[in-house]
Amino acid sequence: HSRAVRSVAISTKDEYIVSGSGDYTLRVWSLATGEVIRVLEGHSGGVLSVVISKTDQYIVSGSMDSTVRVWSLASGDLIRVLEGHGGAVSSVAISSTDQFVVSGSDDKTIRVWSLNSGETTQVMRGHTGPVLSIDLSNDEKYLVSGGGVRDYSIRFWDFDKGEQTQVLRGHT
Repeated sequence: HSRAVRSVAISTKDEYIVSGSGDYTLRVWSLATGEVIRVLEGHSGGVLSVVISKTDQYIVSGSMDSTVRVWSLASGDLIRVLEGHGGAVSSVAISSTDQFVVSGSDDKTIRVWSLNSGETTQVMRGHTGPVLSIDLSNDEKYLVSGGGVRDYSIRFWDFDKGEQTQVLRGHT
């Protein structure tokens, strides 16, 4: 990478590392040898978040270009470009079944996408600032999100209903 590495992920089987950088690229590395296997290009802004699916089939990336991209871990091929956010995508997650992709953005929203169709299935609103961090429970019942400037909250969501269930405050 030629700029800051903003996010890293390790594959479930501990074979690969994926890194996302301000140089607009993702790199897939061999954990065994430390060598770059492939460079993934396509974002037009810095890559802020990367995750590898639990099945080791997909890489999901979020970028300053406001897109979420889904890649094949095995081949590096671009599978989908998910568009709909109105700001940088700071955090991404993928469901344990590879059915859904979730993204948090500077536009104060969380989007849930169908991996199969690429369509937005839910937009969750409630944060008063950028959504900087998200995570999905293993049973896919709950989503947790962390807010940035002017928000400073942790929010819990019912993933199926897309409804906020709790707000935690304490970071000031």
